[in-house]
Amino acid sequence: MIPILIKEGWELSPNDKTVNSILKRIEANNGICICHNQSIDPHCPCTDYRENNCCHCNLYVKKYEGKS
Repeated sequence: MIPILIKEGWELSPNDKTVNSILKRIEANNGICICHNQSIDPHCPCTDYRENNCCHCNLYVKKYEGKS
């Protein structure tokens, strides 16, 4: 099972098909993020997301802080 970590200012992609597809591929890849990043720790959620606020595979997207 892939742990889901949501940081402040981020959320899972609103596209359920995308999320499910990415998570299935990560699980099949033994927890290694499917994107080709240079993270110190490539296990999802990778170091680039956790420490550098960058999600290469778009599993996580920045929250839209629009005015209502």
